[in-house]
Formats: sequence, C-alpha cells, structure tokens
Amino acid sequence: MHITSIDLNLLVVADSLYRNSNVSKAAKELGLSQSAVSHALGRLRSQLGDSMFVRTSKGIAPTEFARNIQAELQDIIGRAERLVSKRTHFDPREAKGRITLATTDYFETVVMTELQPILAKEAPHLQISIRPTLGELPKRELEEGKFDLAIAGFYVNLPEGFYQSKLFHDGFECATRLNHPIATAKKMSVDNFFALSHALITLQGDFLDSLVRKKEYKRYSRNFVYGSYSFTSLAWILQNSDLVLTAPSLLLKRYQQFFPIHVSACPIEINPIKIRMIWHAQTNDNPLSIWFRNKLKEACSKIKTA
Repeated sequence: MHITSIDLNLLVVADSLYRNSNVSKAAKELGLSQSAVSHALGRLRSQLGDSMFVRTSKGIAPTEFARNIQAELQDIIGRAERLVSKRTHFDPREAKGRITLATTDYFETVVMTELQPILAKEAPHLQISIRPTLGELPKRELEEGKFDLAIAGFYVNLPEGFYQSKLFHDGFECATRLNHPIATAKKMSVDNFFALSHALITLQGDFLDSLVRKKEYKRYSRNFVYGSYSFTSLAWILQNSDLVLTAPSLLLKRYQQFFPIHVSACPIEINPIKIRMIWHAQTNDNPLSIWFRNKLKEACSKIKTA
C-alpha cells in the first residue's frame, strides 16, 4: 500500500482513540460528532486492513496490530505537530535569519537608526542588511528572494505578485547653514527661493518636478550647483556653503541634531511623499518577514511627520 492511499488525518483520530479508549470522548476532544469518528474509524480499518479498535465492556481497546503500530503512529503525529509549530510559532528572540532591505539612506537615517536598537533587544540574533535602491523597484531581486523588502517613496506601477503597505508620509522643508543670509528671514519668498543656488538630492533627475503643486512655479528655474545621490552627505556640504537644500522634513530634522543647520518652511507648495514597503508573494507568509514588517510599521507609526 502506498502512502498516498492513506488519509493521514485518520491517524489523528486513531491517536485520540488510543488515549481515550472511548469513541464519545475522542469525538469531544476532536470537536467532531460521534458518527464522524465512527465513520473515520471505518475508513481507517479499510485502508489499513485491520479492525484497529474493538468494543469492550469499558469502551474500546486496540487490536494487536494497533498496539504494535501505536508508537510509530504517535511518532508520526508528533513529528507533524513539530513541523506545524515551526511554521506557526515564531519567537524573535530565537530568530537567526537575515532581513535584506533595498532602500535609501534617507530611510536608514530616519527610521533604521531608531529601529535597530529595538531589534537588537527583541531579536538579538537577527541580521539586517541594507542595499541601495536607485530609483527603480528591484523586481528581480525581490522575486528571487535576495531582498525581503524594498522601501522608498518613488516606486510606481507595482507588478503582479507583489504586496505593498504604507509606512508614513513626509513633507518638504528647506535647509541652509545657520548664518546664511536668508536664515534670519521670517519667511523666504518664492522669488528669493528661486534666486538662490540649490543643492539637489537626485536618484533619477529632479524629483520635485512631479511634486510641485502650482503651475505658476513653472516660469521659474532653479540654479542647481550641487547634486548628490546621497540623502546624508548634503549635511556636510550645507554647513560650509551658501546652498539651499529642499528635502524631506524628517531628514532635515535629523540634520539639525548633529549639524549647525537652519530649517525653514518651503515657499513653494510641494506634495508630500508616501513611504511604502513592497515585498514579493514568496515572503508574504514567512513568519520572520511578517514579524519584521509588523515591527517596522509599529516603529514608523511613532514617527512625527510634517
């Protein structure tokens, strides 16, 4: 007899009959009707070619064949339960896997610097690996399992087979060195803004073009004199120059914690960016990935956005 001809669920019924020696008690334990257990026992008898359990004055008792296979049957069920528990039970303190994120140094600076100490405490064996995302969704790497998550505010046209979840949003402000001529002004005018020399954080051109709300700004042009793909290096550049940087507010607030930087409201209206995490279907049900995504959302929910 091949294993495919046996309904393994019937072994669970047999195990309960072993332990209870009573059809009614087994039915109650399994959450089934007495007739359903009797029917299952009939199928088990047919598939194994033995009566398995016979009636006695005290209930039921295993046959000689059933007694001989009891230990093996319970071993099979125990192994199956351990297999299922590994799939359903997840203890972050015991997790030894690796989470690889494709993201920007903006997200590292704003979120991961706060989250990493928490992860170190709650999942001390977990490894976090950051890889750069350069303006496009790393579709192939996510599909192949090389990346667990891609996190940014500029992904569009999500392909089939991918999931996404919003983490937070961020507005835009302007940053200059503390003693910059405009730093003491109560409010920077639109004309002054466009007359200044600008620094630009760019992965694929001027991302602000698609976020500027009013068409009236189209008659202006910004004088770009410094561009960088890095969200963090501009903090060093600003403190020793007359440049103005328009960038996400949470990033600039982090600048202020460590550099002599002045942050002010941006005189032009810019739509906020929505930071999303994206993952492939193959990691959707992974216990470690689920725990990390929930922990990430929890951390981001505490971020004060502009």
